[in-house]
Order: sequence, then C-alpha cells, then structure tokens
Amino acid sequence: MSHSILTQLSPGDVCSAPFAHATLEDVFETALYRSLAEEFPPLQRFTASLPAVASNQAVRIPARDIVGNPEFSREWQDFFAYHTSPDFWDELVRVFGDAIRATHPHLEKRAGKRLTDWRVTRRGSGKEGDVALDALFVVNTPVTRKGSVRPAHVDSEKEIWAGLLYMRAPEETGAGGDLALYSFKDKPAFGGHYAPLSAVNEDKLIAYRANQLVAFVNSAKSIHGVTPREPTPHHRRYINFVAITPFKAFSLPMMSPWAQFRFWLERRKTKARGVLARPSSQRSPR
Repeated sequence: MSHSILTQLSPGDVCSAPFAHATLEDVFETALYRSLAEEFPPLQRFTASLPAVASNQAVRIPARDIVGNPEFSREWQDFFAYHTSPDFWDELVRVFGDAIRATHPHLEKRAGKRLTDWRVTRRGSGKEGDVALDALFVVNTPVTRKGSVRPAHVDSEKEIWAGLLYMRAPEETGAGGDLALYSFKDKPAFGGHYAPLSAVNEDKLIAYRANQLVAFVNSAKSIHGVTPREPTPHHRRYINFVAITPFKAFSLPMMSPWAQFRFWLERRKTKARGVLARPSSQRSPR
C-alpha cells in the first residue's frame, strides 16, 4: 500500500524520550500529497450540521462515515479503509511493536496472544476484536480568541497508539497549532486526562506543517498538547489515527478530588468540547 503513513518508518526511528514516538516530514511524495490535500473536506462539511460552532473547536469525521461514502473521493476512501485494516495493524506492529511491548509489558498476556495475532476491527463496525482502529478527518475551527484546542493531556486509557498527519493549508499563516511533548516536573497528578502546564516540562516541539507525521505509543507518560493558536479566520487540518483496546491498558495518577474540581473549572472557561460531524445522507449501502 503506497499510501501508508508508516512505509518510510522502521523501529529504529522510534524515540524513547519523553515517551515512545516517531516523526516524519514529507510522508508522501509531492504529487500524491497535493492530490489528497485538494480533496480534504471543506470546513462546511464539518460544521454545517452543528447547532453552533465555537472558537478553535475540534470537529471530526470517523472512518465509519467515510469508507463507502461517495461524497469522499475514491482515493480518500481507500486511504481510510487501509488505515483501519489488519494490513495496517501489521505495519503498525512492525514499527511500534517493540515500543508498545516495552511501554505496556502486560498487554499481550492480558489479551492472551501476541500483537501479531490480534484480531483487528474498524471502530464503529459493531464487530468484536482485540484492537479497534480508526482514522478521522479533523479540523480545528477558526479562532476568535487565542487558546489551545487541547493543552497538555493524555489520551484515553484504552488507546495504545495514535498518529497525526498534519495537512496544513497554504493559506494558514497564523502562529501556533504545533504539538508539544511534555513530562511531569515532579510527582505525576492529572485532573481527568489533563495536566497543569505549570506542572510539566516541554521536552519537544513538533511543527504543524503540511505532510508532517507524528505518531506515539499512548500511556500515562504520553503527555502532549497543542500550542495556542492566534486569532485566525482559517481552520487547522489533520488526520487522526488511533488503536484502541477493549480494556484499559493503563491508569492515571490523579489529583485530589478538590484539586481536580478547581482544575476543571479553570479549563471549562477556555475549552470548547470536541464533536463529531453528523454523517452525510450520501453514504452508499454496505
């Protein structure tokens, strides 16, 4: 599959600090990337069905609403079908398998089989498996006040791997929207899935640029966040890839209940909740 985001990567490309991750510039050759970028859904496809659109809000379209849907190009449908398939899981294990095992040493024992033998499903298919894959079109809406769409946080405890393919449009010239990787300065303590910026060090900054990939093994150490975007009429574009287990692969150390509540109140003032765009009526029957 020439359109795979992982073709150019090997286990040696995976860095261990501050947690297992890999980055890649120029994921696809120029003509292919341009073709995909030109067919990226317009902002209206994400927001038309929403009752209201907040500043810097994440809106997503999952693979289940893309594959088999003629409103998306055949190239994009094939792309999302592959990146939620057993073949892509085999590639993912080829590149990140050692890092997944090192990060979650009890994962295979809990599943009762090696990663290479896991049954793979597409999230939302209704089928049972050892791991569910998803790939999602995502936009962050235009910004009216400076802020981060998702500051320092860890993804779901059921998510063991994630990838981001940035598809920044040429007209996006505003500052911010980069991905920061963090580690706690002292004893870890989360408020939900979020970490106070005052409690973490920024260890690495990955630019939000066209045709850029960042992928990582998700765990309690995988603290990452999007840097604040300045006010802009433009939206931020990317593809999000995830691998999810039926059970929690790790747990998070938490703040005290009172500290969590105060932290939640502060975050609530500035953060818009991410949402899924409603499916189109143009989907063809499967």
